[in-house]
Amino acid sequence: MPKRSHKNDKVAKKICPICKKEKPLKSGFYKSSSPLYQADGCVPICTACVKNGIVNEDGTINKNKMKNMCQRLDKPLYWDDLESGYSQYKKEHSFLSDDEIAKKGKEIVALYFKNVMLRQTRNKNFAESEKDGYIHNNSNVTKAEKDRIAKKYMGASAEDIASKEQTTHHPIEEKPIRSDDSEFNVTQDMINLFGEGYTRTEYKHMHRKYNDIKMNYSIQTNLHQEALVTYVRFKVKEELATAKGDVQEAQKWWAAAQDAADKAKLTPKQLTQADLQGGINSFSEIFKAVEQAIDVIPILPQFKFRPNDALDFNIWCYINYARELQGLPQCEYEDVYKFYDKKKQEYIEQYGDPYGIFDDDPTEKNRPSIEKFIVLPKDYKDGDD
Repeated sequence: MPKRSHKNDKVAKKICPICKKEKPLKSGFYKSSSPLYQADGCVPICTACVKNGIVNEDGTINKNKMKNMCQRLDKPLYWDDLESGYSQYKKEHSFLSDDEIAKKGKEIVALYFKNVMLRQTRNKNFAESEKDGYIHNNSNVTKAEKDRIAKKYMGASAEDIASKEQTTHHPIEEKPIRSDDSEFNVTQDMINLFGEGYTRTEYKHMHRKYNDIKMNYSIQTNLHQEALVTYVRFKVKEELATAKGDVQEAQKWWAAAQDAADKAKLTPKQLTQADLQGGINSFSEIFKAVEQAIDVIPILPQFKFRPNDALDFNIWCYINYARELQGLPQCEYEDVYKFYDKKKQEYIEQYGDPYGIFDDDPTEKNRPSIEKFIVLPKDYKDGDD
């Protein structure tokens, strides 16, 4: 059998911070489901002080004070529920005029706080009612009645209030910034490298990431390149999924990218001492760095004329050097430039000279000077000091 209660049993009480009086929780304070007051399940201010803090001197309800008190107690504020309190009190006291009922603010406030703990607002707080525009959205009250209540308490229609609150608490989501990929050209080389079936955006990201990483990644064999490409594919997929907010998809591609990075030795823990030292300490490393940066060098060294250059003289010097090594006598300069002129003429007859390669050929202009230069004095003897 349940244990009987006695008058001498201890009753839970607490002190109201406004009136400083100790009152029983059950009858002296409004109940609350707010986590702010879950210790005893009641609001901190006693019922008398709550009502006194809401009404004016003439007993009418002050709307601003009502709103502030609900916010302080973390109680929901719905003006249509307060209007229901007026209607309920009027129904129970039909002998009173509207002006007399309006001055019964304390009684109507008591009905309001009693009703909000019994209805659909039981577990709601002030912020949720503010989000709803202080009017129930799913009540049986007609739209015309809601507009009347909204204008009475807030000076605007229910639709305007709801729109304003929605704008305040739900700002327009900012659109993500994305680069324009429409002009990015997907080449056949990219398709051959990364494979088929990707979007233009994916090819763009993969191409950029691959070029960034290969600057510091030694691609010694096709296996190294394939390992890097595999990592780039997965990493780009992860980044794009993250940008879309797809956490599950991003985690899947992240795991795949990490596995590929381990196999390709791209993680920091797998870097060798040589990788961490940086710098270049040999010509072979210079060539390697240049080739990694710009691939195969497209421009090889080219011979360019200077005003005093004479190709036939250079050829003559080389021929005589070779003949000297073989113990043969020197050839004549005239023999060389005649051969040079013959071959040049054959070239022009066959291909022409559309770019003016042989215009103002210094080889021909410099011959008189060269012939004087190479003439030795009559008294010159080989081996003289």
